[in-house]
Amino acid sequence: MLAYAICSAVGLMAGALVACKLSMPRPPQSIQMPYYVCTFIGAILGAKIPIWLSYGFTNYIIQGKSVMGGILGAFLAINLYKICSGHKGGFGGRFVIPLAVAIGFGKIGCYLNGCCGGTLTFPVQLIESIFQFITAICLYQFYQSTKRADLLFPIYLLAYLCMRLIVEFWRVEPRVLFDLTVYQYLALIFIPVCILIIWRRAHVSMAFASK
Repeated sequence: MLAYAICSAVGLMAGALVACKLSMPRPPQSIQMPYYVCTFIGAILGAKIPIWLSYGFTNYIIQGKSVMGGILGAFLAINLYKICSGHKGGFGGRFVIPLAVAIGFGKIGCYLNGCCGGTLTFPVQLIESIFQFITAICLYQFYQSTKRADLLFPIYLLAYLCMRLIVEFWRVEPRVLFDLTVYQYLALIFIPVCILIIWRRAHVSMAFASK
């Protein structure tokens, strides 16, 4: 438990440092706070829902949290706010690279703590950690070459969901239907959504460029 806490703290500090070093556009000051509030509420609720669906509500009212659920919860909350408020554009681009770095360290903590494991000889927690660090580097290089901060979060989420869809076959999680986990069903639902968002944002950008 101590190792997990230390790795989580290191991840938070590393993510904060990366966020400070990155130079990316910020949303207007007037909408920053609503975005932050929606992100926080969505992440807190989302982190619990896959746990409840997998293990039941009674014994896991407080115990347990899901990184994937938290990310998807924040994603849904922000997009719901956009629909209700009429605001457009991406918001998560500034935070996705620091997020990947923080999760990368957090998954090392999971490995040391013995949680979130699987059946592979090579620990799935470290596979996820390596994925996060490599993805952070790739997203940074992508942004440096394109300056498309609005595409960073949907690209990250798409890559993350594809990774989880595969890795879940070796993770020790309850199987709910057709020998798939709750996380795999969530991935199958949201992968097309991410592809649509990426296509629409890229398509809109090309349409403006052609005018």
